[in-house]
Amino acid sequence: MCLAVVAWGVAAHYRLLVAANRDERHDRPTAHAAWWQDLPGVLGGRDLEAHGSWLAIDRSGRLAAVTNFRDPEQGSKSRSRGALTADFLAGTASIDEYEAATAPLEREYGPFNLLLFDGRELRYLSNRGPRARLAPGVHALSNAALGADWPKMLTARAGAEALLTSAAPSEALFELLARRGTGPAADRYRSAHFIEGPVYGTRSSTVVTIDAAGEVTFAERSFDAAARLTSEVRERFRIAPG
Repeated sequence: MCLAVVAWGVAAHYRLLVAANRDERHDRPTAHAAWWQDLPGVLGGRDLEAHGSWLAIDRSGRLAAVTNFRDPEQGSKSRSRGALTADFLAGTASIDEYEAATAPLEREYGPFNLLLFDGRELRYLSNRGPRARLAPGVHALSNAALGADWPKMLTARAGAEALLTSAAPSEALFELLARRGTGPAADRYRSAHFIEGPVYGTRSSTVVTIDAAGEVTFAERSFDAAARLTSEVRERFRIAPG
């Protein structure tokens, strides 16, 4: 049950703030965030089973993030949802072009929510709900439709809104992502930002900031099955002129 919160065009010192948790089975092979060998201009974590990514950014500042959509009747699909992010960042297509190219294939993927950012706009795509251009603001996404009132989506959005004037929000965003839950597991999945579990849980937390000068900071923290921090990756770079 992943979580992503994005503040676009409203933070005092930043063009974009992104905070996201990737929840997955602990035995799924994964590479920590790095510049990709096959796509050297792309930075992000990598799923080593299907070779896609849950969140990545390229040197031009284009960013893509995907979550699954909770649907008990999804069945098996031929295409990995993580390929949606990798394919967008591998090319130079505009968001409009990419949306047009993927729309005929959307039922070949498992249920997904996809956020795409190209420096000019933030777009929401899904094969379980209407697609939308998102206005500047704070947007939270989990494993339901954009705008759903899951408790974790409401508290994540409120937490990010409280940081819009911060000159250094990264650590506070990590703290926001680290909020645990209590009560029955079914309730925790909808309310806890950070999921704990020996088989399935939060594998990584990622914070991405792009400041007014185009400086990108990408930070990822990884966790084991006991919810212990095992590594941290931090990269900084300036967006290449387009």
